[in-house]
This record gives sequence, C-alpha cells and structure tokens, in this order.
Amino acid sequence: MNQKFYMSPGYISGLTQSDGSFFCFIVLSTKHRFGLQFRPKFTITADLNSRHVLNSINSYFKCGIVTVNNKNHTAEYEVVRLKDLQNIIIPHFKTYPVFCAKLHAFNLFVQIVSALSNKEKRTIEGRRELLKMALSMNTTTNRTKDRIDYLFSLLGVKEDIDKILIPNTITTIKTPVTSDNIAGIIDGDGSLFISFQKDGNIKTGFTITSDRFSRPLLEIIQTQLNGIGSIRVGTKNELVFTVTGLNQIIEILIPFIDNNPLFSERALHYDKFRKVSLLLKNEQPLTKETKLKIVDLAYDMNKKGKHRRLSKTQYLELPFAQSSLS
Repeated sequence: MNQKFYMSPGYISGLTQSDGSFFCFIVLSTKHRFGLQFRPKFTITADLNSRHVLNSINSYFKCGIVTVNNKNHTAEYEVVRLKDLQNIIIPHFKTYPVFCAKLHAFNLFVQIVSALSNKEKRTIEGRRELLKMALSMNTTTNRTKDRIDYLFSLLGVKEDIDKILIPNTITTIKTPVTSDNIAGIIDGDGSLFISFQKDGNIKTGFTITSDRFSRPLLEIIQTQLNGIGSIRVGTKNELVFTVTGLNQIIEILIPFIDNNPLFSERALHYDKFRKVSLLLKNEQPLTKETKLKIVDLAYDMNKKGKHRRLSKTQYLELPFAQSSLS
C-alpha cells in the first residue's frame, strides 16, 4: 500500500461519493416528541483490510470513531454527534462537495442537522417534514413497509410514501471534479482486473460502477481521462465505466493513477495490474515463463480469486496451459 499518500480533502469527498452515506436513523422513543427520535449519521465503510484509510480520515477530521465488523470483514468510520456534524463534517462537504444523488442526500442531511441543532421543527408538522426528508435521502433503505406505515401513523401522515418523497432534481455538476476526487472514487467503486481466458490470452481492464443517477459524474471522469473507455448500463440498472484497451490503460490510466495514488487495499491490486499491463505491452507474444509469472502474480489478486470460474490449479491444467506452459 502507498505509505506516502496525503489524505487530501478531495480524496475524502471522492471516497464518500463511493462508500460514504448521509443518513438519518428514526428511533422509536417514548422520551422524544411524538415517540420518535431523529439521529443523523455520517459514515464511510471499507473492507477490513483498508481500515487504515478510515483511521486516517478519523485523524483528519478529529471526530467520530472507527468500528469493526469482523463477521462482515468491514470497518466503518462514523460521526453521530450533532456538534461534530454541524461544525466539522458539513463544512467540509460544502467546501469539497459530493455529486449527483449523493449531493441530494447531503442537502437533506444539512437541513435535518440544522433543525435538530437549532431545536427547530418540534411541532407535529415539523416532525413530518423531518420524516419526509429522512425518507428521501437514499434510494435504497432497510426500512420495511410496515415500519414506514408505523412511523406515518405516529405522526398522522395520510399520504402514500411515493407522494411525499422529495425527488432528486440534481442532473448536472456545477463544481469541479478534481483528480483527488477521482482517486477517492476509484478507491471506493473502482475495479482493476486481470482476465485469464480459456484460450490462454491474458487481458487487463478497469471499471468504475455507480448508481444510475451518476452519469454526469462518470462522463466528467471519462473526459478527464482523455475520453477513453465507455459507459454502459449494467444488468442491475447500474452504470459502468469500462476501459479495456491496452494502449489506453498504458498511456492514460496508469499515468493518472501514478500521479493520483490509491490508498486502500486496491493499491496492492493496482501494483499487480500495472505490472501485468506493462508486461502485456512490452512482450508480444508472451513467453511461457512470463505467462507463468503473471498467473502466479495476479490470478488470486481480487478477493483471493474467489470470483474466478476456475481455481489457479484448474486454470493451469487447461489444454493450452499444458502445451504452452510446460
């Protein structure tokens, strides 16, 4: 991993764009008005092997805590104190913003934190407004219909949820997307992969996967990478920016990441990705020794190769391998 990385504010906002959340818990509480407590929370989640990133962000903000979930092999940086949200987190993202749907969630988050900090919206009408904003912050939620119906009943909300949600109307990006923003986004939603094909060919590729509202952001990233790659809709209606051309990877993508380094566990993946891409470029056709070197170096690099259809041993037992790698 890159030990010389500078924890820049733009990188933090980029990582938040990918793996961060502005959220508001709604807790049943007889001690609070109308039986509900609103608890806004800012989080960034990472793989447990990238916990050091969250520790650095914690040190940068000087607030919040980092927790570990060993069962899910994840770590989470979280800030829940209203004072910290109001005085540290919100000012950061006003200066170094997020984009698209994440900005929509942030804007609602700001209103909720402000109302709670200033002890506003304490009437039933005000609590309905808070509930409306809290439910409108994220397109995906763990709240069940029964849970939402019960929350509505406590505040006397008669409308259907689809009629009260505040839609995301942010369709353009009006603030700069910086290089360290992009590095943070790659560290969160990027994938650097090496494809070992049954015919013996080896290819490298790169993707950034994002929600369907983030096309303007992916288009700006594509532009800043000199227009390489393509953007397509995935099988789950997500958007995927993909780069597979070896010349584009060598001439544009690798220099960009070299100048805007990664900090998470992906830094290790990138090192292997970079070495393999350069070998593919500089040695055509690959010798059997180089193929073996690449297989040994990178076959298990992402999640220890668990998503590959064949294990490393099975791959080396394929007919092409027996003939060309023996």
